[in-house]
Amino acid sequence: MRRTLASLALTALALAPALAQAQLARSFSSATYTGVGGSRVSSDFDNLGDAYNLDAIGGYNLTPAQSWGRLSAELNFGITVSPGKNDGSGGGGGIIGGGGGTGNNTAGGDDLQTLLFSLQGVYRTPGRLYGVASLGYGLTSTSIQEIEDNGRSSFNFGGGVGFRFGEETAAVEILYTQVSEDLQTIGFRLIY
Repeated sequence: MRRTLASLALTALALAPALAQAQLARSFSSATYTGVGGSRVSSDFDNLGDAYNLDAIGGYNLTPAQSWGRLSAELNFGITVSPGKNDGSGGGGGIIGGGGGTGNNTAGGDDLQTLLFSLQGVYRTPGRLYGVASLGYGLTSTSIQEIEDNGRSSFNFGGGVGFRFGEETAAVEILYTQVSEDLQTIGFRLIY
């Protein structure tokens, strides 16, 4: 009997760190999320068409879900998979903040390609259908010299809507972001 109690006590002591680690991993996994998406990148230059980016998202929920919503920190990375055509004539432009025939053209003939990286604070309202607001700081690298001349880093902000599939993080979102002085994105993403 004593030997059985001693064995049970030793087993419990041996399992305690593993159980604590499993609890920590479970709470960490519910606090983190990842995502993938696609976005249309448009510029303020009339002769550039829209580029299309593939996006990766990594996030950490700073607060648990509350009656007022949830705050998160996100890292976002986007890279062009389909460049925006430079037609050279000044007639193109993006549908999001571009176009209009103002004669605001780039000097070079390069197509629009971007590499976007940002760290953002994100607020999501409660509910299955919810609102999203973001504010952050990002680095931008593009193939267009005029955009590069305006600075490679800047504050960014955005907003959108989302739909949660259940109680956990899994959701789809549509999000507009003013990336820099000359670039805007609108994207669709799945976070889980």
